Amino acid sequence: MEIFTLLVFDKYASYIWFSYGITFIAIALLFIRTKSIHRDTIKQLRSKYLRDL
Repeated sequence: MEIFTLLVFDKYASYIWFSYGITFIAIALLFIRTKSIHRDTIKQLRSKYLRDL
């Protein structure tokens, strides 16, 4: 069985690949946003604790 035949989903192919795409984009955006929030939080905590010394 070829790989291409596994990737073809008959008449539902556009719906399935669109869903995969939306899911991938959502996960990527969540990852990027979480990383950004984490970096900002570390900066805030670092500046807060450096001021208290």
